[in-house]
Amino acid sequence: SGPEAKAAVDESFERLAALEAMASSTVETSDASKLKAAAGHSYVKLHPEIYHMLEVSQEYSRLSGGAWDVTAGPLVELWGVGTDHERLPAPEEVEAARRLVSWQQLYLRPEDQSAMLGREGMSVDFGGIAKGMAIDEVRKIYAAHNIRNGLINMGASSLYGMGTNKDGKPWNVGIRHPRNDAKDTYLGIVSLEDMVLSTSGDYERCFFADGKRYHHILDPATGYPADNGAMSDTVVINGSLPDSGMISDLLTTAVFV
Repeated sequence: SGPEAKAAVDESFERLAALEAMASSTVETSDASKLKAAAGHSYVKLHPEIYHMLEVSQEYSRLSGGAWDVTAGPLVELWGVGTDHERLPAPEEVEAARRLVSWQQLYLRPEDQSAMLGREGMSVDFGGIAKGMAIDEVRKIYAAHNIRNGLINMGASSLYGMGTNKDGKPWNVGIRHPRNDAKDTYLGIVSLEDMVLSTSGDYERCFFADGKRYHHILDPATGYPADNGAMSDTVVINGSLPDSGMISDLLTTAVFV
């Protein structure tokens, strides 16, 4: 809400389209595709937004002992969960892809904001951080348009509650129950006021093979979907933290793993 609300939203959608073009692994001209093509050979000059996303990724790979790893692209591509080529790969395929996942072999060059993947066949996947980055970018647009109250919703799994709702109260967000789709059935309700919320679960993108559920949250250490009993996790972060959208997004993966 606010006098410039429409302009802020319109500009935000344009910004999201530009970010998608930079980050998507299915866009041939994206930074992600260029990094994959140059893997093991050369550095690639990146957009500042993508370079910063990699910087944050590397810091949290270090802090999480690799539970978060942006170089999981080969595993994501192999499993194809949520796409029309999802399948249960053979153990030797999983092992071959797993050997190409290594955040330690993603090299960043700050002087010209370039990056290189150390081995041929490596690739990055921004699926667990890009929505959070998008929230951070939209927040900048809202601030430039003097927006104080609003809800940024990147498909329910990543949200930012800015200020209050039209009733002057915090934004209430229902956390979906991972095994119950009934209307108005939630694990709980979280109130957001200048806070970002991200959720990861094994229920939105998954398939079944031989009676077992295989989901999209992959454990870089094993090459398989994380299998530790967790079904869902939610991370809430104070919006005053720099990069709060990105961090909340990637932490749901790290915590789940």
